[in-house]
Amino acid sequence: MDLCSRSWRWVVPEAGGKQASPPHLSRVNGWSRPLHSFQVVAWATFLILAVANFGIFIPFLPHNWKYVAYGVTGGLFFLHFLVHLITVSIDPAEANVRLKNYSEPMPTFDQSKHTHVIQNQYCHLCELTLSEKAKHCSACNKCISGFDHHCKWLNNCVGSRNYWYFFCSVASALAGVVCLTAILLYIFIQFFINPAELRTHPYYKKISNKNTWLLFLPLFPVKTKIPVVLGIGVLVLLLDVISLLLLGHLLIFHLYLMAKKLSTFDYMTQRRHQKTPARALSEKKELSFPIGSPQKADDPSSSALGEKHKEPQPPPRYPSLCSTTIMYSENSLLLKMRDMEENLSSSAERVKPKELLLPDLHSRQACSTTTVSENSWLKEADGNPTVLVLGPRQKVLLSLSGSTNLSSASSTSPENSLLPKVSKEE
Repeated sequence: MDLCSRSWRWVVPEAGGKQASPPHLSRVNGWSRPLHSFQVVAWATFLILAVANFGIFIPFLPHNWKYVAYGVTGGLFFLHFLVHLITVSIDPAEANVRLKNYSEPMPTFDQSKHTHVIQNQYCHLCELTLSEKAKHCSACNKCISGFDHHCKWLNNCVGSRNYWYFFCSVASALAGVVCLTAILLYIFIQFFINPAELRTHPYYKKISNKNTWLLFLPLFPVKTKIPVVLGIGVLVLLLDVISLLLLGHLLIFHLYLMAKKLSTFDYMTQRRHQKTPARALSEKKELSFPIGSPQKADDPSSSALGEKHKEPQPPPRYPSLCSTTIMYSENSLLLKMRDMEENLSSSAERVKPKELLLPDLHSRQACSTTTVSENSWLKEADGNPTVLVLGPRQKVLLSLSGSTNLSSASSTSPENSLLPKVSKEE
């Protein structure tokens, strides 16, 4: 059906896409220029099949079947030729459009002024009021009465004025091709089974060589060899099969439209409207993207992402520390720091660990403690290490060694706090 249809450029302007400019003048029928290449192919195929049928293959048939084949195939070929000419020659335009002068150029459609070519049964190009089924064809550049489709093989629009001629043209062509295919199959079978059945014409009595065959009997006998006859038969049979497929599909399709009481235009419009929601849904899925939901804590990807965005920690003030910890009591920080300095200065003996509690600067309770978190740092004041207290009621664990370097500061709970270990560096 695609070979006998066309794009809906101006017939369905809302379909979108690039629109080719229509001809400046309206075409009268299928003989108006420009001619389509498919039209030339259709006429060439008809001539080839007619010459092969009447000039080569029917003369091979037995005497009794020869005249039957001439009558049946001749009638079908003539009927097709007649209705094909009528379909191509008829002007399928609306009655009021046919009254116009086709020699006058048609205006150009301005989409900035009008959304569609035809609105409220009024054509902005033909400038006429139309019937309900009329459509403006961009190839013919005129409004067609009862528009069905634009056939490239006819190079003409098919409408209410020539639809039945078009249908008879398709049906007669299909019937003629079926008859020619049957004749070819008979000739091929007889050629391999009994070639003498194909040489019954009186002209063969003068030919003794069985490899010599005559073409275009009885008017213009031409001698030829077996490969030539077989080659012509294979080519014509291949052309018949292709024609059968195209014409059979087209005829069945129009029988279906008749049963549904639809035109080709109505059928294509319904198909396009059915495909539009599915296409829009698929495009929506392609454009959509998943929104990430919160990941679980044990998800390795989330932990890696969290570590990636984690703020870098500043380098420790004292990079070399051992793992001993100190817990401060309520005594004075200054006194205990002095003891710590004395412990560090002594390199011969181990100082016993002392538990120090840092007074809570934000509470008046006697037993309150303050813990320095991991982000707390030691500062040097007057050459002595001091503690930076960050929050109320927090325990701090500091690590000391025999050297004056501090390695880490970590927070711990009262239940898990460790006794301080002070060791000298050996």
